[in-house]
Amino acid sequence: MNAVPAVVAPMRRVLYVGSLAFLAAIPVAGGLGWLISGPAGLWGGLLGVAIPVVFFAITVVVALATARMPPSTLGVAVLGSWAVKIVVMLAVLVPLRGQGFYDRGVLFGVALAGTIGFLLLEAVIVNRSRVPYVEPNHK
Repeated sequence: MNAVPAVVAPMRRVLYVGSLAFLAAIPVAGGLGWLISGPAGLWGGLLGVAIPVVFFAITVVVALATARMPPSTLGVAVLGSWAVKIVVMLAVLVPLRGQGFYDRGVLFGVALAGTIGFLLLEAVIVNRSRVPYVEPNHK
């Protein structure tokens, strides 16, 4: 199968637009965090932006990497990456729990806003894309 699956274009668009949104969100989250809580708020804002972006970007990259494989392989890869991301996220957040260099409230608020924002962005892009229900076999 040499044809590029139809789902690749929207996933690439999600990755591209998500990267632009991430670059735009860094100064906004950091600046708002600084205004709310000084240097600790800045770090909380930066961490709060980075966590959901990395979490969602890995899913998109895994989906793109396995797009040419059978749907069952793609599903296993995405679920496997999700499980790994949960473990890695816990490995990052647990040591941060006792640290005082960031504001926990800012981190939570920005991470929540980033998660909702990325989900909305992904939903809008996928809904606006034209992906056929059935792809003919290209041989």
